[in-house]
Amino acid sequence: MAAIKTDKSKALAAFTSAALGLPGLQSYAAIPAANIAGNVSYGYYQESASRMQVSVYHADSILPLTDRLELAFSLDRDTYSGATPVFSLPETLTLLPASEYGTGAEVYKDLVSAASGVLGADTITFRGGLDTFKKVANLRDQFAIEIADTVDYRRNAIGVENTALATSLTNRYSGLKSDVTVDYYEDLRLIHPSLPILELDYDQDKALLEQQKQNEIAQNQKPNSIEFSTTVNFGTGTTILPDGAYFGKANTPPLAGGNCTSGDCVVQNGMIIGTISDPTQQGAHLHRGGSSANRQINHHNDAGGIYIRSVDSSAFSLNSMKINASYDEEANPFTPGQPGYDANQHFWKVLGFNSAVNTNLADNDKTGNCAEYSTCTAYQTFANGFNGTLSLNSAFQNIKAAWIHFANFNNVGKIPNDMAFNILVDDINVSPSVIWVAWNADQDSFRAALDAQYDALIAARTALKDQNILSLNLDNDAIAAYGDAKTRRDTLIANLTQSYNNEIALLEQDRQAALADLPNLQNQLRYNALVARYAAILNTITPTNTPALERFAMQPQETRSMPKFTTNYYLADSTLSFSGGYSDEPDFLSNFGSININHEFNDKLTTVSFGYGKTSNQINRSTPHTAAGGHNHDYASPNYPDLNENSQFDNFTLGLSQVLGKNTLFQSTLNYTHQRGYLSNPYKYVYVRGEITAEEYAEIENTIGDPDRSANLDWNGITRLEMVGIELFRDSRPRQRNLWSWSNRINQHLPNLNATVHLDYRFFTDDWNVNSHTMEMKWFQSLANGWTVTPSLRYYSQSQADFFAPYFLAPREDGFYSSDFRLSAFGTLGGGLTVTKEFARGIKLETGFEYTAHAGNLKIGGGGVGNYADFDYFMAHANLSVDLSARSLAFLGGGSGDHEHHHHQHGAALPAGVMFGHMMNQSDAIMVGYRFMYGVQSGSMRQGDGFVDDLTLVNNACEGYAAGCLYKPTKMHMQMHMLDLMYAPTDWLNLMVMPQLMSMDMSMSNPLRQPTLTEQDSGHGGSHHTSNDIGDTIVTALVKVVDNGTHRAHAGIGVSAPTGSIDAQLSPPQLVSSSGTKVDASSLNLQDYGMQLGSGTWDFKPSLTYNGQLADWGWGLQFSGTKRLEYNKYGYAFGDQIQASGWGSYAIFDWLSATIRGVYTWQDHIQGRSKLTLDATSPVDFPSNYGGRFWDVGLGLNTSFRDGKFAGHSLAVEWLQPVHSDFNGYQLDRDGALTATWSYSF
Repeated sequence: MAAIKTDKSKALAAFTSAALGLPGLQSYAAIPAANIAGNVSYGYYQESASRMQVSVYHADSILPLTDRLELAFSLDRDTYSGATPVFSLPETLTLLPASEYGTGAEVYKDLVSAASGVLGADTITFRGGLDTFKKVANLRDQFAIEIADTVDYRRNAIGVENTALATSLTNRYSGLKSDVTVDYYEDLRLIHPSLPILELDYDQDKALLEQQKQNEIAQNQKPNSIEFSTTVNFGTGTTILPDGAYFGKANTPPLAGGNCTSGDCVVQNGMIIGTISDPTQQGAHLHRGGSSANRQINHHNDAGGIYIRSVDSSAFSLNSMKINASYDEEANPFTPGQPGYDANQHFWKVLGFNSAVNTNLADNDKTGNCAEYSTCTAYQTFANGFNGTLSLNSAFQNIKAAWIHFANFNNVGKIPNDMAFNILVDDINVSPSVIWVAWNADQDSFRAALDAQYDALIAARTALKDQNILSLNLDNDAIAAYGDAKTRRDTLIANLTQSYNNEIALLEQDRQAALADLPNLQNQLRYNALVARYAAILNTITPTNTPALERFAMQPQETRSMPKFTTNYYLADSTLSFSGGYSDEPDFLSNFGSININHEFNDKLTTVSFGYGKTSNQINRSTPHTAAGGHNHDYASPNYPDLNENSQFDNFTLGLSQVLGKNTLFQSTLNYTHQRGYLSNPYKYVYVRGEITAEEYAEIENTIGDPDRSANLDWNGITRLEMVGIELFRDSRPRQRNLWSWSNRINQHLPNLNATVHLDYRFFTDDWNVNSHTMEMKWFQSLANGWTVTPSLRYYSQSQADFFAPYFLAPREDGFYSSDFRLSAFGTLGGGLTVTKEFARGIKLETGFEYTAHAGNLKIGGGGVGNYADFDYFMAHANLSVDLSARSLAFLGGGSGDHEHHHHQHGAALPAGVMFGHMMNQSDAIMVGYRFMYGVQSGSMRQGDGFVDDLTLVNNACEGYAAGCLYKPTKMHMQMHMLDLMYAPTDWLNLMVMPQLMSMDMSMSNPLRQPTLTEQDSGHGGSHHTSNDIGDTIVTALVKVVDNGTHRAHAGIGVSAPTGSIDAQLSPPQLVSSSGTKVDASSLNLQDYGMQLGSGTWDFKPSLTYNGQLADWGWGLQFSGTKRLEYNKYGYAFGDQIQASGWGSYAIFDWLSATIRGVYTWQDHIQGRSKLTLDATSPVDFPSNYGGRFWDVGLGLNTSFRDGKFAGHSLAVEWLQPVHSDFNGYQLDRDGALTATWSYSF
């Protein structure tokens, strides 16, 4: 190290005394370390109400290479879990009455919520979205009635208007016809006075016969039936199916005009198509299907079926229809030839009824069989998977309604979550009922006979009239005049009739045109009603200052790792430092580097520093793109791309450290940071009212089932924000930020009290309008025997960012929004206590606790954001510091005669992979060590000592899982970081404590077979799992048995304490409600047994070790075992283990040895089985697929420094290569394991 000479100035002596010799005083002193120093610490952060929890691990070390150059390394690992606030919303929009999608149960839920699964037009509107709220549903029913009434009123008005015009025409025609007849009778009177009388009698008798004929026709009653054949083909585009979903219940009494209750049904060619009323699913609906060129009606497992009747409820014959119930992986998986298909369960039923109204179809005491309904008169089935034209049997030739539904499920509430089905129906061909056809066929002969009968009567009456006229003995001129008058009359009446018929035809054309426009009126009314329904709930009155409530989500268990490397180079009055590292977590990668220069002057009383740092961040987030839950329709979805953004930070620091007196130190730092790029938080959401209008929500819903509309829906035109749910958008912040801070500290030592006080103040500001003040005080109180107690008090206050609000009741012009409470106006007040114990050999232990309150009303001057984001948190920590140069530093009071005693391990070199292999033979000796182990499994799957293929795995490796294995592991890495602490209270007894940090990851294959519906959302397939945290802690006593210099033996008696977690999660547990942080324990889904960080049990770990040495040669044997003493809290225990190891070594040089080792390991399979949920779809999820018998060979190198700067240090490394494996069950092959160790004895 750079020597600190005795001729330094008095000022420097004062400086070193004040800055380095007193607890709590630190400075920028350019003094390199004299020997290796290091810290290991653990901290735990916990927010109130079981919110965020963070486990913090830190390790750092300094390694001096020369008297001017030193290397430093640090590693931080943070593991996050727990619930975190995601967004907030006004209290008036919470707990609104709604119907649960899928069951129809009455629930209360928030209007503002994130879409479950994929965001799409369906999830925003009817599938768990806006349409499920009672306010919207009630308005839907109300508006359906109003629309029906309006359309019916318009239809009646058209009829009344037409009737009035037709009546007027008829009256005018009758008057003109009467005038012609009067003129005709006058002409006849002039010919002969008796002719008008004869003609009038004839006309009256003929009219009477015609009336009698019509009466007989009327007495032949027509059956109630449609009278024309037709096909319901649902049209093209939006002519027949303007809406994406149809909520009308066709089996209930119809509204005026024949339409349905609870929403509109499909109406075409006098036929009605809807679904059925279902108390378990109030929002049941059918979907618009097919393409614009060929529309179809679509039904799946969110409704009770398709119901068909005529508009006027009359009878009809259902002849045929086109059915498409083809296989679909998500929407319709249970078809012939597919896994899980059962012909006795997976089929469709068609029921025909003699009543148009059948309100009891969905009753819970029924299953949808024909025999259960007194009105059912026709029945037919077809297989799921059918695709073609279905011809109905003869029983359907006289029905008033038909019902198509999936077998055995007459309501949605009975449909299991893992059951999906889907059907498209088109070209429904109907015709008059068979009774009407028979009646109509008889009608021809009846009319022919009736016509013949009355034609004969009229002919007889005509003959009588002609005979009476002959009796008048008219002359030829009179006869000719009579004929001319008759012809003139007939011509005039014919012309009048033709004119009348033409005008009546024009009236009918006008009536038909007006009726044809009714669908357009109805569609416009529907659209207006849809907008009004959405506006009614979206614009729920929210008074100013309505309290905001937070909504939470579970934080996936994630780990951040941050290694950092630093090089310090010391000059006479300056220090040059270079550092770099990275921070890595699943969705964030940061690379950073910095350069710092310190310069001392003024007899080293003054130090100035300048630093520049550069950080480059990459932010990733996956967005699901595939619809789930059985919906495979082309719902409009924004399909936002996966987030792949970056940001850059440039940081400049200018610092000053000034010794103001022997006991006083002042420090001041100016900092400027420029941030640019993606600065938003992708996991925070904001509620913004009006960002999407009611009209735009209506347009979104109207794309459902319309691929053309879906494809052309411009989401970016609707909103520039990324939508995540109803009225909910992803946090959006400016892409640039400039930050300034000024920090100041006074460190004052108080000799009379043997204490030091720190007073800190920091001011921060940025161009987001966040201003903050931080004030902190620490009191370092030195006590006897190396104890220091440090109480602290800290206060923080900040203003809110320009674009922050708990919620937004109107859009902002700049488009920036955040409801992240960390950008709100708040204050914190906290206190803590730290206790430090410094031991004689440069070892220091520290533990501390800090508790902080976070509240809006703690902001300076008040005006905070309120109490919606108030919470408390605490931080507890423990730290172990080892400074191997501590006893030799002259300025700590040591003299030139001080020296270190390094106690080396006694005997030949041991392989790095051997634990408990040596003892320290001198009492009061201490050893500090670090052990790293790395194991790899990859390649093929094995059973016993052989290889197995995927088909064998599917059929055999997941015992008890009927569907068979779905995935297999493809690669697994295990890393263990162990701290070895050994102390020898006597020369025959060594005590060891070995805490460890575990890190594991595993990759899974893609599916080995076709997944079932319930396996679609498994967290295994093609995924990469990780688990990181503290492992079990081993405590062992080593007892010397024999030591004669050449042969040594000792016994180990140890236990493994279950400090490692067995709660590593495949997916986080669900919250009972997003309004709180209470967790539903039953929803916890654990990773497989091998990915757990500990055993969860107390384990007995005995060992017996023998070492021999002769000259440069060494050898040894060890027998060790692990006996599980209990079952863990989840009801299982890892298998017991026995291991035998033998080795040899040779000293190549005085400081370097080589080792070779053979190892045999036996391990039993796991006993019992986890009581918690496991995704039991892979061999790793089954206890029988663990353990086995293994033979390995290890090769290694050891080095030990016996003198010089690194005296007392030992390094060893070993690679363990598998030679033979005999696995229990089915397991992934082993690649090998690496062990590296470092130890220091003194």
